[in-house]
Amino acid sequence: MKRRITFAVACFAFLTGAVQQSAAQSVQTIAAVVNDEIISNFDLDQRIRLVISSSGAEPSARLANQLKSQVLTGLINERLQIQEARRLNIDVTEDEITGAVGFIEEQNGMEKGNLARVLESQGASIVTLRDQLRAQISWSKVISRRLRPRVVVGKDEVDTLVTRLKKSGRVEHLTSEIFLSFRDQNAAVREDVIANARTLIGQLQDGASFPILAQQFSQSVSAADGGDLGWITSAELPDAAGAALETLTVNEVSSPISTRDGVYILLVKERRRFASVDPEQVTVALKQIFVPLKADADDDSIGSQMALARTVAGTVRGCDDFEALAQEMGSDESGDLGRIKVSDTPAQFRETILALDVGEASQPVRTDTGIHVFIVCERVQPEAPEPDRRAIENSIGQARLSMLARRYLRDLRRDAVVDIR
Repeated sequence: MKRRITFAVACFAFLTGAVQQSAAQSVQTIAAVVNDEIISNFDLDQRIRLVISSSGAEPSARLANQLKSQVLTGLINERLQIQEARRLNIDVTEDEITGAVGFIEEQNGMEKGNLARVLESQGASIVTLRDQLRAQISWSKVISRRLRPRVVVGKDEVDTLVTRLKKSGRVEHLTSEIFLSFRDQNAAVREDVIANARTLIGQLQDGASFPILAQQFSQSVSAADGGDLGWITSAELPDAAGAALETLTVNEVSSPISTRDGVYILLVKERRRFASVDPEQVTVALKQIFVPLKADADDDSIGSQMALARTVAGTVRGCDDFEALAQEMGSDESGDLGRIKVSDTPAQFRETILALDVGEASQPVRTDTGIHVFIVCERVQPEAPEPDRRAIENSIGQARLSMLARRYLRDLRRDAVVDIR
């Protein structure tokens, strides 16, 4: 069994068999020309093998054919990104690429220099990996130089979102995304991108890794982090994507979500209510009336004591009245239980206590030792945690940067001469 190699940016391994073609044949044919630079079918085949093996999918000629269009789009985008970096005199040194390779080896517990040998043993050259890393580092530098300085998130923007979230008590979703851009609004292009999204969803449903497919295919800035968006609200996504996010269950992958700029595939990993308090952390001033039961009590005895407890619960008027009745009952366990966190009470009582209004007596709760009636005389709600303003600012900025990067790449594609063979 081949060793799977996990990468910080992507997972790389290569296949033989179903998707392999003769290198001698592939290298002689052209898959696309991007501003006079050639992408060969050999390059395309290598990347398809990479994607299939790294994702954990079962290799087949059918799957390779399904992925071909999207993989080629990715290679075209990489050429455009490298060309733009070259135009801006942005260099990626061999030392930077070697450092990225070394980081991959470190992440996989491999000795330095061993990655090249592993790849070559599987029929691939380290050059293919280095080319992909060159494109990724180049584009990261382009974005940092040209776009990141333009992304300024004002304090008022953060204030507005924080206020809105506090008022609405919105839900936050720990979310990952794969975003496939419509390079133009041509209907055929849109349908092709949607079809590619369905193929990726099929692979995810068959057990493929979401982070790896995001790293390989997503055209969002989040791709470098495996599509991870962190904790977000639905308001931070385009309307259609935000609405879909609200309907997903935890660990559910969405259907293709079509927006103006492209298609989203979303995954919700966790969900929580924004700035909410765990109800079991509430502190209550609690009193109890306890009616003991003998271990050998018969049904008639139990029934009469339950009826007594219901009468007490139904007639008590406030905490003072409850306290007087507790004293009359004469049980050592009746009376004031003091201030206590709901989480510190026995589990079988928590739901009953949480449901009570202040001054309201509970219905009887039977346990092995007797019958309990509770009353909450005071409730102290802990302060809700303040929202993480830095996280909100980063989220707004990341969304804006991702949008600018997509537009930048779309403009490069529009102005380029791309000939797909």
